[in-house]
Amino acid sequence: MLLRAYLPLLLTLPAGAASVDFSLQDAKGITHTAAELSRGKATVFIFVATDCPNSNTYAPILARLYREYSPRGVAFFNVYSDPAESAATVRKHDADFETPFRALLDPHQTLARETGARSTPEVVILGADGRQLYRGRVDNRFIEPGKTRYQPTENDLDEALGAILQDKAVPHPVTRTIGCAIPGIE
Repeated sequence: MLLRAYLPLLLTLPAGAASVDFSLQDAKGITHTAAELSRGKATVFIFVATDCPNSNTYAPILARLYREYSPRGVAFFNVYSDPAESAATVRKHDADFETPFRALLDPHQTLARETGARSTPEVVILGADGRQLYRGRVDNRFIEPGKTRYQPTENDLDEALGAILQDKAVPHPVTRTIGCAIPGIE
């Protein structure tokens, strides 16, 4: 029964799938495209939602990872794929949670569908060539819906970024996420 609940979250594009193509505005109205991916070593897309408690839990951790990895050539973006979320709502949310990186609006769920993201929070790391290097959780804090660890024992995003910056393969390129469903994505 539990596997059936998670099966849609597991059946998505594998890491290493063909490169993605997108053109999305951020919450300030600036357009960002796939062409920007080549500017750095990797780009981290964190699919989040303003009303998802699991997403909101990670705000300080993601800010710390941004401060650690952005000087080393890694770009970070929150991605809001709920069509109901407006630029104003996203700006307020990111201000409330002191998010130090830009927020992309994905109201047509273009990036979510191209990367295979299904829930929030879900992380997708793309290489400079646009190929997917990692998709999954930030860490293993969430064990199953309603059950969490006080401290995670695996820090998947941090580990993936460390491997990428050392030009090594990501040890676990796909991990299971537990969070809020992205509306309209099945």
